[in-house]
Parts: sequence; C-alpha cells; structure tokens
Amino acid sequence: MISSPSQPASESFLAKRARFKKIAARFNCSLATRGYIVGKLTTDPAYGAVFDRLGSSGLPIIDIGCGMGLLAHYLRSRGCSAPILGYDFDARKILFARAAAERGGLADVRFEVGDVADHPPSKSNLVLLDVLHYLDANTRKHLLNCLAAHTREGGKVLIRGAVREQSWRYRLTLMQEFWTRWSGWIPSPAPVEFPTIDEIVEPFESAGCRCEVSPLWGRTPFNGRLVVAGYPE
Repeated sequence: MISSPSQPASESFLAKRARFKKIAARFNCSLATRGYIVGKLTTDPAYGAVFDRLGSSGLPIIDIGCGMGLLAHYLRSRGCSAPILGYDFDARKILFARAAAERGGLADVRFEVGDVADHPPSKSNLVLLDVLHYLDANTRKHLLNCLAAHTREGGKVLIRGAVREQSWRYRLTLMQEFWTRWSGWIPSPAPVEFPTIDEIVEPFESAGCRCEVSPLWGRTPFNGRLVVAGYPE
C-alpha cells in the first residue's frame, strides 16, 4: 500500500466560487439546494482529486452512485472531455442530473438509473465517491471484487469513502451519517457500517493491483480516504 499526497489546486477561491455558482444555477431546485451544491463543490476535495488523476486520461469515466451528477459538471468545467456515464439507484436524483446536464450543455454525458454491475463496462475509469458505506457487507465485498476484476481491462478505480477506525473524525462522520439517513437525503436499507481501509484495498491487492491511499478530507472534519487502484503502467 503506497501513500500519495493529494495535488493542491492552483485556482483562486473567488474563481472557484464563480464557477460553482454557475454550475448550481443549472439545477431547477431550491435556493437551499443550490447553496448546498456550491458548498459541496467548494469544500469537498474529492472532485479535484478525480480531475487530477483522470482529467487527462481520455478513457470513459463511469461515476457509480453519481447522485445529481455534480462530478460530471465539475470535470467539464475544468476542461475534461472524456465520455461520462453516471449510475444511481435514486431515480429522482437522476432526473435532476439529466435536466441540469441538458441546461449546461454537457456533451457526451449520460445518467442512468441502475447498477453498473448490470452493465459491465469496457475499458474505462471507475469512480465511487462515498458509496461503500451504503451497502451491506456482502454486497460491498462483491462490488469490490468486481471492480478489482475490471482493472484487468485497463483504467483505474478511484474510491473515496470514510473508513472505520478509532478517531474523532470517524466518530463525527458516523454522527453525520445517521443524520443523513434520518433526513431522507440518502436512504439506505443497509446498516450504518463503514469499511476499514484494509477491507477496501484487499481485493485489489489480491488481484495484483497497485493501491495508493491518501487522506481526503480537505477542510471538512470527516474521515475520508482516497484509494486509487490499477495495474502498474
């Protein structure tokens, strides 16, 4: 397991805010939700991390658990032209994603309701942002094994998620997750259970992949880690 520091962004704060407000304006939603979008894009380092590692790849990007499709808007706003396909089980969020992508004129971007496992991808880069803890242990293990097998086709797998450990960040993340489910923002039948970092990387390392692991909480208090898996080039 190899630690790798996140790449710092060179764009000014005011320029970022202007770009994110433009993205939020594409969504036909309340001012509060638009404020959430701007805040999410401003404070969450995951989007920049994906761009740093995949923005110039050219391979299709599959966003698993895409929600309202914020990653696609972020990548396009920074000049990434790779085809993007987003999957999510929440049909309501997919409708928001499709409408906002149309308003923003995002080319070569699609959003579908369903599971990527039902539509095995060809050679592509796969991204999972804060998905694993919404799955029960067996489903999570199956998905990770499928992703590890996918890397044989080429491309990378990027996973950002909080991990289970003894730390104040983890305890705060756990509290926030209970609120998220109670509010109905992201409903899930699975119990609230975060994986350990070893649980995430083991399927990839067993498949012969190289895994880079780094902290990815940025300015947030949460316990995020970034795992980048793929075969050595």
